[in-house]
Amino acid sequence: MIGIGQRLRQERSRLKLSQSALGAIGGVETNAQGNYESGARWPKADYLLRVAEAGVDLTYVLLGTRGFPADEARALAVLERPATGEHLDKVTEQLHRNLHGLIDALYQMTLLIDARANNSQDQENRSQLESISAEAQALAQASVKLIFTTSKLNGPAGT
Repeated sequence: MIGIGQRLRQERSRLKLSQSALGAIGGVETNAQGNYESGARWPKADYLLRVAEAGVDLTYVLLGTRGFPADEARALAVLERPATGEHLDKVTEQLHRNLHGLIDALYQMTLLIDARANNSQDQENRSQLESISAEAQALAQASVKLIFTTSKLNGPAGT
């Protein structure tokens, strides 16, 4: 089973970007990008949000399932459609469903990690688990913020 780092590398390759180019988009140095791809470090939520704007499929990177069409032509066609109120509402609703699922999965993961960290006698292992838990919590917080922000798109001001 491949991990987040390998899936991030696959996404970078799919987008035909170098490590330094994707790192720059994400606001990190090339060596940090390499550490993310090797699994030595976990990317932070702000990095993930920035690379998502460049076309990285976060659902695939984080969960291993494709959240968007793999066919780039279809993906571009979706982006080129006029942002009508109905279309914007539909996309926002889909985004909210996906983010709610992500938040739930992150919550479950932090509970499991916290339980495992509390039972671990190895301080290095405990520290790594606590770091993963903190990153998951940060990602969940960013997701909640995104839901709140995009909720403003619906309604009188967004139509």
